[in-house]
Amino acid sequence: MERAVSDFGSSARAARAPRILAEWWLFFAAAFVLTFAGFWPSFFAALTSTQVPLLIHGFSATAWMLLPILQAWLIKTRRRHLHRRVGWASLTLAAVVVVSGLHTLQLFALRNSESEILTFKFVYLDLTGLFLFSVFLGLAIWAARKRDYPLHLRLIGCTALIPLEAAIERLLLNSVPFLIPDFDAALYASLIFMELTLVALIIGEWRWRRLRWPFPFLLAYYLLMHATLTPVAENAVFQSFAWGFARIGS
Repeated sequence: MERAVSDFGSSARAARAPRILAEWWLFFAAAFVLTFAGFWPSFFAALTSTQVPLLIHGFSATAWMLLPILQAWLIKTRRRHLHRRVGWASLTLAAVVVVSGLHTLQLFALRNSESEILTFKFVYLDLTGLFLFSVFLGLAIWAARKRDYPLHLRLIGCTALIPLEAAIERLLLNSVPFLIPDFDAALYASLIFMELTLVALIIGEWRWRRLRWPFPFLLAYYLLMHATLTPVAENAVFQSFAWGFARIGS
């Protein structure tokens, strides 16, 4: 991982990039700040009235967003052994994020059954997002074991970007209600935000000849979601699946 601090890519032929790219913890910090701001009204400012499953998911997801900042500091201070130990221990945290996320999605679907099409959209987006989060994390572990630290960094970055989408929905809904009047509009606006963010990351990597596959892949995922949310949500087979998922364990 130490090479990732001084080199955002792996190619010796890459063009010299701005020094800020060496401070990659700043990108994770920015994602955390946006997430905290987005969930402040509905979660952090309402902890006493929030259900326990939502508290578990909210705090575990918050810890996951903070984890890369801690890991960056450990690498920067050359505490690589502790970095690895924290990384392995964080797998338990990741499992809590995913399992609590699935349960939270069930609660959301059952609570919002009156707005079915929008609910189906969120079930589709969140289920695929949690699956992709797990895949990226598994590949990040594989990349670290192969000592491909730049790839490891990008994959971990993607696990931090995926939760950001939900935060942007709420941030836009709360900050510009005259432009984003409801959750349906916020959903598509947040997808556009994620797409533009990933385009910027891809252009930056391409500019400095350090383009790897995770950011383009994640961009393709959000473009696919953008194109298929409505038809999938209106599909009777998926609707049956979504209600079946929501009622598991109830």
